[in-house]
Amino acid sequence: MSPDVDVPVLSDGVVTLRARSLDDVDEVTRMCRDRESQRWTTVPVPYGLGDAEQFIAEITPAGWRAQTNFGWAFDAPDDTGATRFAGHIDIRAGARPDVGFMLHPWARGRGVMTRAVRLATRWAFDTAGIPVVHWEAHVGNLDSWRVAWACGFTFAGEVPAYSPQRGELRDAWLATLRPTDDGRPRTTWWDTPVLEGERVRLRPHTDADLPHIVEACSDPRTRHWLPTMPHPYTIDDARGFVRNHRLDGSLGKGLTWAVADRDSDRLLGDIGFFRLDDETCPGNSEVGYWTHPDARGRGVIGEAAELALRHAFTPTADGGLGRHRVQLGASWNNTASRHVAERLGFTRVGRFRLDGAIGVDDDQVHEDGAWYDLLATDR
Repeated sequence: MSPDVDVPVLSDGVVTLRARSLDDVDEVTRMCRDRESQRWTTVPVPYGLGDAEQFIAEITPAGWRAQTNFGWAFDAPDDTGATRFAGHIDIRAGARPDVGFMLHPWARGRGVMTRAVRLATRWAFDTAGIPVVHWEAHVGNLDSWRVAWACGFTFAGEVPAYSPQRGELRDAWLATLRPTDDGRPRTTWWDTPVLEGERVRLRPHTDADLPHIVEACSDPRTRHWLPTMPHPYTIDDARGFVRNHRLDGSLGKGLTWAVADRDSDRLLGDIGFFRLDDETCPGNSEVGYWTHPDARGRGVIGEAAELALRHAFTPTADGGLGRHRVQLGASWNNTASRHVAERLGFTRVGRFRLDGAIGVDDDQVHEDGAWYDLLATDR
């Protein structure tokens, strides 16, 4: 860093933000050549030593002099306890102040990025007088969102074709942090646990599931009972389905599992809870499920639902969802779905007239809905 630039040192006793140095060039280059770094950021590709030198010796000091970009390197302890370069963070001032950060591969999964963001944003509010800090990431970057979430950012939504990257505009997630925010997460992040049954395993979705999701959601029977699904249903639709459920989990809205064969791990279906954040009915939720055509009639969704319900009624202190009531809705003539509910011990509580649409295209009609509930005390 240029000697005429005074960069404040910020530390919480574990992570230290400091001036960038030409001594960091090799590690910065390694960080910026990392596949994940290039996937989610705007670093030049390919990235060379000269790019790192220019960033450290020219671009960063210019930002401090102009008071438009406040950039730090930060150090953290590794497994041996030695302190080493761990990443970069920038507070970019201007009409829409925002934070940008990048973590060296060795430092991931240690919580150090969250510490760095807390230090930098607190300095931005208390010293630089910045009134709000925005966070922006390409849609799907849950690792970046987890950092912002842990620091108390409020998720603002998704904007299509918003974030530039190497000549393209990517869909973006946005969030904000204000000086009066307490820095704690605004929502419960429901991570997807692995639940083992006799024949099925409930687990997070993987890329290997995508073709099977397409098959299930293209099936005429699935489309008949769930007519709002896209048609034709593509791999991109499947990716969006998985991504949106992961985002819902981070926002406290829902929790979804892939239902997989315990031996082959092949996708057999999907089950999840939603309305977990309904403030008007705390402790309630709704369960939904579908089955791949190849898995129908084998009882796999019944077994999966039993595992999921056990998790739903387990107290949060013991790792569960802490629900006291789960409701389930099915079209009146969807005998397969209703049979699952009744075998699980759900009580039918009503018949809602013309409750929802079924069928596709010109054959779509409205049908009555059968509604059920199950209390924790029923089991």
